[in-house]
Amino acid sequence: MARYIFLLSVVLFNNHCFAQREFGVCDSTSYALNADTTIIAGRHHLYLYSNNTLSTLYDFTSPDDREYIRDFDIIHPDLWYTVVGSRYIGGPTRLYKSTNGGQIWTLDTSHHNAANSGFLSPQFFQSINNLQHLNGDTLMMFMSYYESGIIYSTDLGLTWTKWFHNLISYYQGMFECNDKYYIFGYQGDGFRASMFSFDKNLLFTSDSTGLWNSFNHLGYHPPCYNGADLERCIFAPHNSTRCESYYYFENKIDTLCSALSIEDVNTIVYRVFPNPFHEKITVEGDTGTEYYSLINVYGQTAWSGRLIAQQDFFRLTNGVYFLTISKGDFSQTIQLIKY
Repeated sequence: MARYIFLLSVVLFNNHCFAQREFGVCDSTSYALNADTTIIAGRHHLYLYSNNTLSTLYDFTSPDDREYIRDFDIIHPDLWYTVVGSRYIGGPTRLYKSTNGGQIWTLDTSHHNAANSGFLSPQFFQSINNLQHLNGDTLMMFMSYYESGIIYSTDLGLTWTKWFHNLISYYQGMFECNDKYYIFGYQGDGFRASMFSFDKNLLFTSDSTGLWNSFNHLGYHPPCYNGADLERCIFAPHNSTRCESYYYFENKIDTLCSALSIEDVNTIVYRVFPNPFHEKITVEGDTGTEYYSLINVYGQTAWSGRLIAQQDFFRLTNGVYFLTISKGDFSQTIQLIKY
């Protein structure tokens, strides 16, 4: 019975992009490696679920029972990251890296020496809120509390550079929606959980002009902390948990992007099946004019072209893929599993 409850909680909170899980509330996440194997990140352990059997893959339990797995990411099959730290926001964390499918983990402190760090204290880099894979070799790390900021790597975590940091914030992650990105953060002492957008061409641009200063009302980063800017800031409901705030923002993005897509090109949203697939991929709504790109987890194009239903993917390597469907200004990306 206990195992059933545990697996049920994993299903309820299964989201590959979930940022800053909350101790005792939503601290289980699962990742599908392929059609037969799932990695489950619990509060203290990584589990392997395969052939209807659950086994422990790795134990991150520490003497401090207030610590837990705050974030877990599979960047590609040979690069996994786990963030372990205190249940209290802004507390110290440790970043672990595995290059052999979660069998052996080593402590990774590469981010402690981020370039362009200015006068930031060592404590800033020792408090990780979330690690996010943007695309290809690019990673983003959302750091610290109150004086929160973002660092990024373009070489899969070997070297890091500070992008910007601000006061009165608690950054957690970023969503993509058409021609914009949305950065969101959670609530803290005296400020709201909020989200704001910026044009994609501003990603990782220099802060030398002050564009990313939250106190510059003319910049691209509005001061969302006080809850007053309802035009440029999206606020989660008061008194929501961090998990509830995340899902609120995610639903806002889903609604916004769907509305923009339908309004801009007056087209349907495609349905792709079967998923998982073995040989054939069928796209309901295909007119013959759509262009497809099938990308693997390394960011490499496995196949691209038109008339996807006529293609045979039997010899394609098993694993996770991302299918992007493009037609005019419209694009839709769907995660698929090949078995």
